[in-house]
Amino acid sequence: MHEISDKGSADRLNVIQSRIATALLGSGRKAQDVTLIAVSKGHSAESVRDLYRLGIRDFGESYAGEFCKKVEETADLADIRWHFIGHLQSNKAKRVAHMRPLIHSLDRPSLLRELSKFASPSEPLRVLVQLQIDPDDVNKSGCNAEEAHELCRQLAQTPGLEWEGFMGIGPASASAEKLAWLYEQFRSRAMLLWDQYSRRDPSRRTREAKLSLGMSDDLEIALRSGSNIIRVGSALFGPRPDKTQAT
Repeated sequence: MHEISDKGSADRLNVIQSRIATALLGSGRKAQDVTLIAVSKGHSAESVRDLYRLGIRDFGESYAGEFCKKVEETADLADIRWHFIGHLQSNKAKRVAHMRPLIHSLDRPSLLRELSKFASPSEPLRVLVQLQIDPDDVNKSGCNAEEAHELCRQLAQTPGLEWEGFMGIGPASASAEKLAWLYEQFRSRAMLLWDQYSRRDPSRRTREAKLSLGMSDDLEIALRSGSNIIRVGSALFGPRPDKTQAT
C-alpha cells in the first residue's frame, strides 16, 4: 500500500465529489454519470499518483510538452485515462496524438487535417469539437457558429477520427446568471450540431454526446446545464508549486 504524499488530496476530493452530488440533485443523473478530470497542470507526477490512489482515473493537461512528460511518467498506471484540454498547435499534434488521449480542443479544419495523419479506423483518435461560448469574451477560444458547421461536417467524414462531443471554456468574468444562460446556449448549439452531423453515422445515432464544460469555480452551473465532463485543477491539487511553461 502506497502512502498518499499530499494529506490534503482526500479532503479536496471529498469536497468536489460533494459539490457534484449536490449539483445533480433532482436532475435524474448520478455522480457516476459525470467524468471528473483532474487537471494536473503545474503539478508533479506524484500528485497525479496521489489522486489515482484515491480512485481518480481521468487526468488532463493543457501544454503539449508537460502532457507528454506526465503521460510517460505515469505509464505504469495501466487504467489511467489522459485528456488533452489546451489549445493544440498543429506542429505539436503528432506528439500529442501519439499518446492517444481524448483531445478536447479540436477547433479548426487545419488541426483536423493534421490529426488525421496520425489516425486510422484501426487506431482511431478521439476528439471533441471546441465551441466558442461567448463571442464578446476578449479571451474567447473555440470555433464560432459558422466555423463549427464546416468543422463538424468535415469531421463526420474523416476516417480515423472518433468524434465524441464538444468542449467549451466559460468566460471568467461572467456573472452566474449570464454563465448559466451561455451554458444553456452552448448545449443547445452542440446538440443541434450533433444531430445534424454526427448522427448521420448509424454507429452514433444512439450515443450520448460528451459535453466537456465547467471547471473548479463553475462546475455546479455547468452540471445543471447538462455537462457530463468537468475539468478541475486547483480545487483538487491545491495551489501550483511553480509556474508552468507552455511547451
